[in-house]
Amino acid sequence: MGKIKVYKKEILFHLFLNLLIAVFVSISSYIHIPFGPLKSVLVYGVHFFILQFSVFGFVYILSLFKNIFSVVFPLVFTVLASLAFWVYTQDITIEASIIQAILETKIDIAVDVFSFQFFLFVLLALCCSLFFIKKFRKLKKNSIKSPLFIAAVLAIISFFIVENYRFGVLKRKLPYNAFVAIKKYVEKSKIKLKVIEENISSSKENLHIIFVLGESVRADHLSLNGYARKTNPLLSQQQNIISFKNIETPLTYTAISVPQILTNKSVLDSVGTAFYSLFSILDSASFSSEWIGNQSLEKSYEAIVNSNQKVTIVDKFHSVLSFKKEKDLKILDLFKQDENMAKNKISTLHMIGSHWYYNSRYSKDFEIFTPTTNSKYIGSLSSEQLINSYDNTLLYLDFFLNNLIEELKKSSKETILIYLSDHGEILGENGQWFHAQQNKASENPAMLVWYSTNFKENNPEKIKNLISNKNKKYTTDFLFHSLLEISEIKNFKYNKELSIF
Repeated sequence: MGKIKVYKKEILFHLFLNLLIAVFVSISSYIHIPFGPLKSVLVYGVHFFILQFSVFGFVYILSLFKNIFSVVFPLVFTVLASLAFWVYTQDITIEASIIQAILETKIDIAVDVFSFQFFLFVLLALCCSLFFIKKFRKLKKNSIKSPLFIAAVLAIISFFIVENYRFGVLKRKLPYNAFVAIKKYVEKSKIKLKVIEENISSSKENLHIIFVLGESVRADHLSLNGYARKTNPLLSQQQNIISFKNIETPLTYTAISVPQILTNKSVLDSVGTAFYSLFSILDSASFSSEWIGNQSLEKSYEAIVNSNQKVTIVDKFHSVLSFKKEKDLKILDLFKQDENMAKNKISTLHMIGSHWYYNSRYSKDFEIFTPTTNSKYIGSLSSEQLINSYDNTLLYLDFFLNNLIEELKKSSKETILIYLSDHGEILGENGQWFHAQQNKASENPAMLVWYSTNFKENNPEKIKNLISNKNKKYTTDFLFHSLLEISEIKNFKYNKELSIF
């Protein structure tokens, strides 16, 4: 009976400790999720239970080292609670960009975002953690002989089983995403960039390239490509627009597709080889370059983006996982044409596009196809709801690109816009959804070109080739070589056979 009494105290301690972690940290990752019907609520309830059970496992193992736990737990818990405060109040996703801001932002700037509520929340978390440590020091049993040790081992095993089944299902939630973000912040990019040594030049003088890098848009859902629904009501009225419906890529998620698109890396090349940044080459040819993105930069392509002369990230602390993420039209508010600039220019606009959760990507006035999704849990939704919401993101894309084209028409420069999605999206084919999986739908991204009257008049042969090539099959390798060709780059070897021009 004495042993049972001792274990009872230990069990109650860890039960309430886990409850403390849940309230101050873990629940913040669920508070903004649209649950929808009861089935969705139950699924997320199970998800939360598995996450919290796994957290118990790691915390219990750490608690076996009594002195270390007494020092480390209050510090780590308070830091996690301070991060959770912003997740609770702002639906901010804890990623490498957050860690960078915390570690690299000047103190006088950082102080401006703090509030009385924040300090009160953090102080309460610290006091609670110290109270629990005081209780912990009085525990007589907390060892591998305890039945909780077996439960803790099973909890840790459950974490790896669940993560192996679906990557990120737990790691994208607090407290785990904080440790993942730190890891991403300190690790180096896997892609190696070559230094430009050639004396590169361009024979163009008044060229403005606008490259719009899309997200999760599949070619066969554009009405420009024959889709039955009118997902491109505005673009279909534009002149000088060419849609390419046969673009292919085996790279079906952003972290690997974007570095390939922005360099001379082929879709068939290994990661270990060094490559040239598109922007470094154009910069060497005296181009002005700017990047305006609505996605926080991933380590895999951050160095490539930073080879632009100017980089602006919209709403950098809300990622694709946030339900309060800024809409893509904000990009156009920051995009300005400079008619006084005599030299050539490339502007890259990186959209959040049609990334899941679809309803977060467009405003209410674009909700044309209904019914739409009302839960983030796929199992509680019909195919009709999912496809309707996805197609609404394409209406928003249509509006975005049309507004951009209307702005570009005002320019006297030779202007050309190329839109390319980084990959496609699976909408139920073979029982699959989203991307990061091999499927024809995820491997066939949307791509289109618009050119100004000036560009057409000064590049008649290129336009002729562009039109004749529109039904050909290309991999996303085309972009690097196509942009260098229309820029008429000299003293740098590229493959004209891969150019759409």
